[in-house]
Amino acid sequence: MLKQLSSFVVKFVVVCGKKRPQVCLCLCMMLCLTACFEPQEGCTDISATNFDASADKNCDDCCVFPKLQLEITQRYDTLTFLENRPYENSGGQWFILKSVSFYLSDFQLFQNGDTAFVSDTVGLRSFAPTGSDTLREIFTDDFVLVRRTPLLNEVGTFRNDGVFEKVRFRVGLDADAQRVIPRLAPTGHPLRIQSDSLWHGRAAGFVFAQVIVARDTLTGTRPDTLALTQADLPGFFVEANGSFVHETGYNFTLKLTADHKKLLEGIDWTTGDISAWKTRIVANMSGALSVSQ
Repeated sequence: MLKQLSSFVVKFVVVCGKKRPQVCLCLCMMLCLTACFEPQEGCTDISATNFDASADKNCDDCCVFPKLQLEITQRYDTLTFLENRPYENSGGQWFILKSVSFYLSDFQLFQNGDTAFVSDTVGLRSFAPTGSDTLREIFTDDFVLVRRTPLLNEVGTFRNDGVFEKVRFRVGLDADAQRVIPRLAPTGHPLRIQSDSLWHGRAAGFVFAQVIVARDTLTGTRPDTLALTQADLPGFFVEANGSFVHETGYNFTLKLTADHKKLLEGIDWTTGDISAWKTRIVANMSGALSVSQ
């Protein structure tokens, strides 16, 4: 093709150049520029994080759309929370807070009377509501398992932009997600069985939140596991009102602060009453979790 084009250009220059040299030169330059132009392929969707303003042709499935992200800060009062460290409560009791973990799901953002959700979905195998059969169900994939790390957790793809006046999400899982079979979930998924998994068997399902604590700082003290289930936290949501801005073409990052001193406030570690400890944690939870941007 290039060889034929070159031959045509040479003949055009010879014939035209004898009659109108200046006109011939301009036409020749325009012809060459047109022949050499190749459309630049890239993402032409302005809402994508990899939008390419110089692209002339949209690429196939190359656009990357914004994610709703949760940046999590865990602390004990003014101190950064570190696992397996001694802390002092308001009553002057020293104890060791070994770990804190909990599930979040059902993320909702409210804008001018409308509710926006992440768009990702996932197919998971689950136990049927009754009987011993299993089935495949499609879920909104906004499950987050909060642990000491990572600090930045990806909730899912979120393409709505603008200003949102309210954020709402669940601590724990809904009834359908409680039936998911963890060993059949994708590798790395929050509902997959992991080394510190909150799955406690089919009868108990997933634990919504778990605190592991040693009631004093003595070497031989065995830690207690405080497991909060669906019965402890039925339909418990964290809500925040304000002005949450998602700029077009950028990830949408919200900040969740978990203050474990507030979470454990009022617990008397000398009683050994795990049931009372759990009740206190449930009562404290709304004040221990806060959302900002």
